[in-house]
Amino acid sequence: MKKVMMVNEACDNCGDCVKSCSEVHEVSGISIWEHEGRYLPVVCQHCTSSPCMEVCPVSAIESKDGVIYLDKESCIGCGLCAMACPFGAIYISGKTAHKCDLCFGRDEQACVKACSKRCLEVVNVDELVMDKKLNNIENLTVLGSKGKSKKKKGLLSLVTASSRCNP
Repeated sequence: MKKVMMVNEACDNCGDCVKSCSEVHEVSGISIWEHEGRYLPVVCQHCTSSPCMEVCPVSAIESKDGVIYLDKESCIGCGLCAMACPFGAIYISGKTAHKCDLCFGRDEQACVKACSKRCLEVVNVDELVMDKKLNNIENLTVLGSKGKSKKKKGLLSLVTASSRCNP
């Protein structure tokens, strides 16, 4: 079951998520960046391809139940994982890398619980994809005037319709 942290635009840079993460993990695995007048919490997205895990020379980063987990005892602090992270969500502090592990092994995520604006939410990717499919199923069919199901033209037929030759 793949999980990711979703972020909405309500962040006001209060820092409660960073503080709570630091209290639980000693060093925060989340930071808040300002971009074009908005604040964006930056956190590990637990990539399926996991470039950080691929470049780690001591295999200190591994996947556990869909969470990309960093073993701080094995980490040598080389910084390759931080350079490989496409989101800039891995931090080197002291001689160790730090990243979000979605509070692996805990009942709830400290940052999500601490956020008063409810900017952060951990979601199950499979459930999110299924919800999207179910919400968009109406785009596949339309009810006709007599209540019968009538097929809509799909994107492919709309694109190729203009390229057909008329005899």
